[in-house]
Formats: sequence, structure tokens, C-alpha cells
Amino acid sequence: MKASDHVPDFRALLGTDATPIGTWLTSPDLAAAEIVAGSGLDFLAIDGEHGAVEGGSLGQVLAAIRPHGVPSLFRVAENEQSRIQHALDAGASGVIVPRIRSAADAARAARATRYPPDGTRGIGPRRAGGYGRDASYLARANGLVACIVQVETREAIDELDAILATPHVDALLVGPYDLSGALGHTAEIDHPEVATTIEMVRARAAARGVPVGIHVPSAAAARARIAQGFAFVTVATDYAVFADAVDALVASARA
Repeated sequence: MKASDHVPDFRALLGTDATPIGTWLTSPDLAAAEIVAGSGLDFLAIDGEHGAVEGGSLGQVLAAIRPHGVPSLFRVAENEQSRIQHALDAGASGVIVPRIRSAADAARAARATRYPPDGTRGIGPRRAGGYGRDASYLARANGLVACIVQVETREAIDELDAILATPHVDALLVGPYDLSGALGHTAEIDHPEVATTIEMVRARAAARGVPVGIHVPSAAAARARIAQGFAFVTVATDYAVFADAVDALVASARA
């Protein structure tokens, strides 16, 4: 088995001609994971912060996704080495770390994703390394896995340049809803101050060569953010897509 059999490369998608488009998986339901993974999306973001996917179910979800070869990022609930390490050992292509407030927070997350000498990740990759059948994983892992930190706090905005300079932070993800709340405009993601701050993050990161992604609620919003210059987008969530489809079905049947 090859490392790529277990861990598709998300980082390889960044900087390509086509902007990677993903969505959020919040449910541990394996059928949902298979359906979404086979939909043609470029990557998936699995939610361990607000979603129901936890450590025990993550490996099963990743196994259901694996035949489709789609890179899968796992959002950990906390910036803790054990959570980050578990996700990577289970075969995630990378981690998304929420509520980053400082360069020190970003550095702690980044170190946890890398084996020594670049970081502090412990050696025991389980399914990421083919259960011992793929000796190449350990040599490739530091260049393969992605550390993505979320910019969604006022403190992160104040420390943005230092966060961008943090070694082994591979990308930023703007959380527009939490950021809007941090700026005093909860859920008003189109508020002028929020919009200006988001563009500032994108532009300053681009100047440093750091890819920035953003979550959007719809396909139309995704097209707008791609045109704006964001390097990747997550569109909606599994439950939102399901709810919209059911609502449309009921409305159409009753029309």
C-alpha cells in the first residue's frame, strides 16, 4: 500500500488552476460520507467541533471516503496535540484548528502536525501508514499533511502577520460567522466592517504567499469568493444541503 492510498494530498490542490471546492460533513453516517465523497467535490471538511464526528467515528468516515480518493480535512474541537495526532493517524489529509488567537496558538497546532525535527507529532500512524505496510509514510508525512488555522477572532486579526509567518502553517481558513461576532456584528457577514476585514486577511495572506480559504453558504457565494481571489472554499454543510433538498421536494410536491 502507498501513503497516497490512505492520505490524498490536499496541499497539492492549492495553487492549481481550478479553485478547490469542498463541503462540511457533520454527521458520522457512512452512507452520507460515501454519497458526498462521490459527488465530484475536490475535498471534504469533517467537523469535529460543531458536528457529531468524534475520534471513534472518524476512522470509519475516512474509510468510507477512501475509495473516492478525496482529500479529507478534520476540524478538531480543540488545539490539542492528542486530537490533532489522532486525526492524522486515522488518515486525515490535514487538520483545521479553530479559535486561533496568536502566533503561539498557530505554532502549537503546526508542530503537532509534523514529525520531528519539524514538530512534536508522535510516531504511530495506524491507517495513515497502511497499518505498517507503507514504510514511506513517515518520510512523506511532513510534506503531505496540512495544517490549516482558522482566523475568526479579533486577536487573530491583530496577530495576523505573525500567524502568517508561523512555520508549517499551510493555509488559513476564514470563519466569517465567528469573525462577524468577534467584530460585534453577529451573523452579519456582509456588514461593511466584516467584509473589509475578510478582504484584508485575504490580501495580506496573498502577499505572503499563504493560501486562504473561506466558508460560504451557497454556490453563488462560492463563485463570488473565488472571483475575489480565495484559494479554496467550503460550501454549505451536509445537513443544510439535505434540508434544502427536502424543503424543495415538499414545496414542489404541494405546488
